[in-house]
Formats: sequence, structure tokens, C-alpha cells
Amino acid sequence: MPSLIAWLDASSDEQRRMREIIKLFSDRDSRDELGIGSIRDGLSDALFPGTSVLLTRARYLLFVPWCYQLAARKPDPIVAVDRYQRELIHGIRDAGGDFAGLIGVRVGDALKTLPSTIYWTPLRAYGILVDPDALEQAAAIVTDDDLDGHRTVLNPWSSTLPPSPVGFPTQIAGGFQLSRQEAGWLGEKILESAPGSLLAHLINDAPADDSAMPWHDEAALRVQGDARSVLDAARHFSTAMYGAQLLYNLLLANEAAALSEDTSEELSDRYRGRLAEWTASADFAALENWRESDLWRLLSARHARIPARTTQFVDNWLAIIRSTPGGDVADSLAAHDFVRVRERTHKGAQARLGNPRRLGGWRGGSGDGQLQFRWSTVRGILRDIHDGLVQDA
Repeated sequence: MPSLIAWLDASSDEQRRMREIIKLFSDRDSRDELGIGSIRDGLSDALFPGTSVLLTRARYLLFVPWCYQLAARKPDPIVAVDRYQRELIHGIRDAGGDFAGLIGVRVGDALKTLPSTIYWTPLRAYGILVDPDALEQAAAIVTDDDLDGHRTVLNPWSSTLPPSPVGFPTQIAGGFQLSRQEAGWLGEKILESAPGSLLAHLINDAPADDSAMPWHDEAALRVQGDARSVLDAARHFSTAMYGAQLLYNLLLANEAAALSEDTSEELSDRYRGRLAEWTASADFAALENWRESDLWRLLSARHARIPARTTQFVDNWLAIIRSTPGGDVADSLAAHDFVRVRERTHKGAQARLGNPRRLGGWRGGSGDGQLQFRWSTVRGILRDIHDGLVQDA
């Protein structure tokens, strides 16, 4: 009788999404206090398809299918693939060298979130997982008995997947270091699946190791066509909303200072200084000429779901900074009131401004980092691939 083994069910994407949200909320630079996360994610997906903030190292895109391939012929494949993914922790550690980004480095075998859960989306997006059923139901292996009574395994993975190293997963030659063959193969899969994106461009034009934002990177700035339009939109949006994020934290610091005599006044000065740096460095001429309607068309074409209130908030914030001399919103009562109303609309009873009880949980910074659209994560994945491309064959 035929049997169907669902390795990961259809909720795996939801699980990954929830873990991504949790990670964003645990990072004070990434918290979405003003409700612009849907735009941030839409632009991130347009720039870097298939990625998420949860990704750590490129070779996991090979480790996961290798684990499933090994497990496919075991008596209990589900148990086997779970065990193999936990053995990765020891195999990578034992390989020595660089193991930054090792999933489970602290908890070891007690790991709860397996690499397959984190990497399932890019595995599908890049055509590494190719079984059509897997795209809808995440069914990974179908087995049947042929006429001779032998077990047949239908492989859902790309037929060109490079072979696993000898001894995998307890022994992992090179650890996270991709071989030239592996790096070239991953690069080709991304080029095939994300053509015309900034991610594809950076497969051919390596980014710098230390660029803080994609629009600060010389390789990224060499991109042309639609990808350049997306990059420019991301830059303008990030620049504009950074002012709102800093102003929100300045208002929190001002209210905290009025309630206590701790370091809140010092925080007020700090955020006022950061806002001054923003007004001095932001390209307000470019923002003046930018048509945010292009952003909404771009996101709509990619089927990003942006609430109407969110687009209205962004449009109105842009109108405020454009009408404020020099973009100096630190002392603009209109800007203050606008940000207060937005937080209350977005967070309801959880809003901090005007709520001393909720303000007491503020730790001096929340959502105060400029949007960089997964750049640090993507740059690391790209660095792994480009490092592999220069390895000896």
C-alpha cells in the first residue's frame, strides 16, 4: 500500500513567521512600534526573495536536504531526520574553525527549533525542494512498493543537489565552509529563482563585509533596472521612517523624565541628538522628489498586503517632514501629536505614550534602529557563498 509521510505540515510557514516576529520583538532595533512592519517585510521580500531574519549560514540550505535524504530509507524517517538535525550541532563543532550562526550552539540536543523549520521557505523558494505537493502541503517523501517488492523513494529534492560529505552528519568536512561546487550550485539556484532581484545581482557582484545598509554598499548600488527602483524605494522609506522612530523614542524619554529622576533626561538628550543627526544627514531633497505612490504600486505588484491605515500614516508622515523646515521634527507639536495618535491607533491599550504603567516597562529604546531590510542576515549568506566560490576545486 502506498504511504505518505508529511515531514513538515502546512503550518510550518506560520511557525517560521511567528518565530521571525518573536526575534524582531526581542531585538529593540527591529520592534515595530509604529506599525510599518508590513511595508518593511514587503520591501525585504522584494529585495531579497526567500530570506528571513532567522537565517544564519548558507550551508544549512544543503544540510537540511542532506538530512532528509539520509532519513528517507530509515524505518522511521521522521525520527531519523530529527536526530540527524541535532547531530549537526556536534558535527559542525567537531569540524573546528568558524561555527558562528550554529543553530543550537547553546542548548545542544535540547534544541526545539530545528533548521528545517527555519530554512523551509528558502528551500522551496530557491527550487531546492521541488516536489509540487511540498509547495502546497509540505509533503516531502512519497513511498510505494514496486512490483518486485522493493521500497521506492520519490525524491522531492533537486536532482542536481551536491552530494553530502563522507561521514555526514556526525562528521562535516569544512563545517560551514562551502566547497566551490556547493557555492556555485547555490548561487545558480538563487539566480534561477530570483532573477532581476538585488539578491541575484549580489550573487554576481559580492557585497562588502561591513556595509551597514544595502544603499551604503558599492556593489548593491551598481544594480540596475527594477531592482534599483526597489532599492531606492527602500532607502527613501527607511530614511523617512527613521525620523518617526527616533521621535517616538524621544517622546518616551521625555515622559519618562517627567515621571522620575533617573537617566531619562539623559536619554532625552541622546534622542534629541540622534534626531539632529538625522536631520543633518537625511537627503530631504530626494525625499521631496520621491513619489511614495511608486512604493505602493511596487508593493501592490508583489501582492504585499499593506493596511490602508498604514499607507495613510506613511503618506501623512512624509507630508509632515516635507512641510517642516529642515525636517526638524524634534520640537514640532504637530509631529508629536501625530506620532502619539499613531501609536494609540496601532497598539491600543498597549500604547506607552500617556500611559505611565506601560511606560514603566520601557528600557530606554524600542524600535529605534533604522530599517535595513534583513541586510546583515543576507550579507552573511552572500559572504558564505562568495567565500566558497574562491575555494580550491
